[in-house]
Amino acid sequence: MFLQKAWVKTSAIVLFLAIFASFLYFNISHDSSSRYLIGLLSEKSIPLEMLLLEGAPGLSQPERNYISEVRYSVAGLGMYLLTGVNISDPRTYFLAFYAPPKEGLPWIGWSYHPNDPEMEGAILEPLDNPFYNEPAPVTNEQDILVGVYHTHNAESYAGDGGKDRVNGGENGDVVEVGQLLVDALNKNGIPSYHAREVNDKIYIHAYDYSYQTAKKMLQDHPTIRILLDIHRDGLPTQVGKSSVAINNREMAKVMIVIGQKNPNWEKNNQIANDIIKIGEQKYPGLFFTKIRYASEARYNQFLTDGALLFEIGSQLNTLEEAMAAAEPLAQVLKEYLKK
Repeated sequence: MFLQKAWVKTSAIVLFLAIFASFLYFNISHDSSSRYLIGLLSEKSIPLEMLLLEGAPGLSQPERNYISEVRYSVAGLGMYLLTGVNISDPRTYFLAFYAPPKEGLPWIGWSYHPNDPEMEGAILEPLDNPFYNEPAPVTNEQDILVGVYHTHNAESYAGDGGKDRVNGGENGDVVEVGQLLVDALNKNGIPSYHAREVNDKIYIHAYDYSYQTAKKMLQDHPTIRILLDIHRDGLPTQVGKSSVAINNREMAKVMIVIGQKNPNWEKNNQIANDIIKIGEQKYPGLFFTKIRYASEARYNQFLTDGALLFEIGSQLNTLEEAMAAAEPLAQVLKEYLKK
């Protein structure tokens, strides 16, 4: 009887592992965001063997505390992978319930939706007749070449113990990083403009408002060659922050996000790849070399060629690390525009 019970238990465990492995393989092979996350997680080490020691006799209190921490981390990652809920970001609880994607509950919520990571939401501008700005010829040295704005102004950096998001209607740390980038560009002879309008007072409508902000910027400065919507990423604390040391300074890494629901997305994709290539030559490691794609989103990138979404670090980075990335990023953009 004992052997029979043991055999049943072993068979159930093997079956569960087989189903989980198949499920994981299917999602990795069909979702570029999933592949990116798995690649990121592969850089982390989780001592899963410690989970098997739960309840083992003879363990000291520090060892038991360590096991509890490991179990919490694994549970957090498991919830994130299977449901899209990030236990360190309360928005995921609300959005997963309030606005589930049409294809059902996502297995991975890189930021809540598998094909729309920034949860763009409804955009008022019709898809069949959108505004488009063909960059105008540059006629003088004052013509603006780079425009910067923020769809999610409240985003901040909590790596030094501060808040990861300020109150709605206020500008958070990410706006200060954007200002520093614009200052660095202007200092390096690249005329740039920074829009500090708050677009996320009502989070679910942030892209409706940022669309108006970006459109007005292009109307006022039609010579813009690069239009940047600057964010910071949102990750479970168990994943950990990503940073790189450049010139003996620790700085946040930069990820480029491209929405593919845009007939001209491949032009933006080429520009993004050119920028990453320059970045790898000048400052290896500053950029994530793999672009993150959202098949069901536009992110205002249909407004003009060169409209991109930059994620400078995540909430796990410090403000200092994010600000340190501004100068090298300005140098990369300067090099691209010179070419």
